[in-house]
Amino acid sequence: MNNLTIRAIAGTFFSAIVVGAAICGAWALGALFFFFAMVGLVEFYQMVSRDSAEKPRTPFGYILGVGLYVMVMFYAMDIIEAWTFWLLSPVVILLYSMELYHLDKRAVDHVATTVIGLIYVVVPFAMINELAFTNGKFEWELPIGFFIILWLNDSGAYFTGKFLGRTKLYEKVSPNKTWEGLAGGIAFAIAAGFLWSKYSFSLDQTQWITVAAIIAVFANIGDLFESHLKRSYGVKDSGTIIPGHGGVLDRFDGLLFALPLVIFYLNFIQRT
Repeated sequence: MNNLTIRAIAGTFFSAIVVGAAICGAWALGALFFFFAMVGLVEFYQMVSRDSAEKPRTPFGYILGVGLYVMVMFYAMDIIEAWTFWLLSPVVILLYSMELYHLDKRAVDHVATTVIGLIYVVVPFAMINELAFTNGKFEWELPIGFFIILWLNDSGAYFTGKFLGRTKLYEKVSPNKTWEGLAGGIAFAIAAGFLWSKYSFSLDQTQWITVAAIIAVFANIGDLFESHLKRSYGVKDSGTIIPGHGGVLDRFDGLLFALPLVIFYLNFIQRT
């Protein structure tokens, strides 16, 4: 099989797992994205450790990552209250105290790199739980709708760019992306949001279209950011877990930027 066929099969299988987990319920979805969050965090720490003086303190990062994800998931399920997030602060204090103990002049840099991995990777993945419980109960059509829009945005950008693309979007970072592809992705995303609103009544039509617009814009920014990150550290892919796609961060780069903005919109802007 050629690479395009492998990519298509792997992408379809991967998408089926995500959809299946959402249909199976909150615990299945939460467990699946916990796995993605941890693999993504490993990929991030390995990537930024290359040719960098700011080394993440991975044991602390993984402990904080597990705790942060589980707490966000439990908070979304209304199992714990917001104040419990303070329970993670002793780990952060211990991390910084150990850096000071070693008299490392890059103590702040090491801690910052460790924490950035949590903000960039773990928090967005954990927010899939918040999305599913947007209306106070688990609704599988919310995460599935998000991913349908995200995937059609990617597909629309790819095919539009391939057949109509002429003007480079940001050649230094992503040579294959074009403005025409960006426009095609936005059009596909908006159309997907409109059509999904006919099926899902968890959000109204205006909300779904707005969510689609947020995804269309910020998923592309997330894609470009991850491309820039990989180029900065001299890697082609963040990992190898998904044949034809690379790593978890390669597959979910759009989610990492788009999902937090969707959550912000649904929980703060549209409710004011």
